[in-house]
Amino acid sequence: MKQFTVTGMSCAACSSRVEKAVNSVEGVTECSVNLLTNSMSVGGTASESAIISAVIAAGYGASVVGNTDKKNNTETKNTELFNLKCRFLSSLVFLFVLMYLSMGHNMFGFPLPEFINNNHITNGLLQLLLALIVLVINQKFFINGVKGIINKSPNMDTLVSLGSAASFIY
Repeated sequence: MKQFTVTGMSCAACSSRVEKAVNSVEGVTECSVNLLTNSMSVGGTASESAIISAVIAAGYGASVVGNTDKKNNTETKNTELFNLKCRFLSSLVFLFVLMYLSMGHNMFGFPLPEFINNNHITNGLLQLLLALIVLVINQKFFINGVKGIINKSPNMDTLVSLGSAASFIY
């Protein structure tokens, strides 16, 4: 069994798409993808480059697990985790401000800043701007969601992007 690290998976649909792509490679007898560990085990006589090419063609990244790869893999995971935390915290800050402006004064009686207290156009434009900022921060979901639709293999990113786009348009 050959061991690989797969990057870019976010849900069960992603791991099944990787399995399907690798199982279609000539010489692969079995393929098992673990979403939680971002790992893949492949049995058969297929070359490593053919397997990696199939994963890349499916829209994900792959590399052979080896001694030199562990350090790079750890650094990649740490970088991805840091980026995810930054996106989450920045989204949270803008969402709190957006929720305060849109619902705080109606639901909880919080005071609005004086310059938007009775100016509905300014309040609406600020809400639109804040919503756009949150959408740009989380554009990864929209990019991956559209790719899933184009490839006729929707995943969780497609669901998130469709729901967010529908609520934004509404």
